[in-house]
Amino acid sequence: MGRPPGFDRREVLAAVEREFRKNGYDGTSLDDISAATGLGRGSLYAAFGDKRTLFLTALGDYCDQDEASGAAALAGPDETAMERLRAYFIDAVDRQLNDPEQLACMTSRFTVELAGRDRDATARLRQGFEAQRAALAGCLRAAQRNGDLDPAADPVTLATLLVVDFRGIGSLIGIGLDRAELVAVVDATLAGLPAPPPSAAAS
Repeated sequence: MGRPPGFDRREVLAAVEREFRKNGYDGTSLDDISAATGLGRGSLYAAFGDKRTLFLTALGDYCDQDEASGAAALAGPDETAMERLRAYFIDAVDRQLNDPEQLACMTSRFTVELAGRDRDATARLRQGFEAQRAALAGCLRAAQRNGDLDPAADPVTLATLLVVDFRGIGSLIGIGLDRAELVAVVDATLAGLPAPPPSAAAS
């Protein structure tokens, strides 16, 4: 299958991703995508296939980028693990607040809309969740090694809790909470992580 002249795959997928994030899967038509990308329906079919295939391609591209950036943001020395956790959450808040349409994370939206309904979408969303949880758990282990968190706490369970909080914070932007309120929620979330026992903190 050929591609139309001047086709920039990453640009097109970014436009497709925004349309799906804005209107949902059912609410997005190929005509909407054609208008957003400047490509005709025939060109879209030739390059990507049908609407579902195009959606799965855009979802995969979004997840690939999100997973890579998240892993990079959360990796680093033990001494700055808690600072990285906070920066990761604050960056997510700022990116959504600064988005012209304040669009929520694609994985959050479609976990609600399509999980359990579309087998391939569910599998990719689960893969994205596992990658995010693993990156967070790695950062939490670093914080435990540095004495910032209770070493007896299960980092995978804490990471799962942080994913839930991370996605919930994004939904609050949609109902109008401002940055100061959202940052306060981030700080309260991190402050609620289990602290090391006094003997461990003293050592």
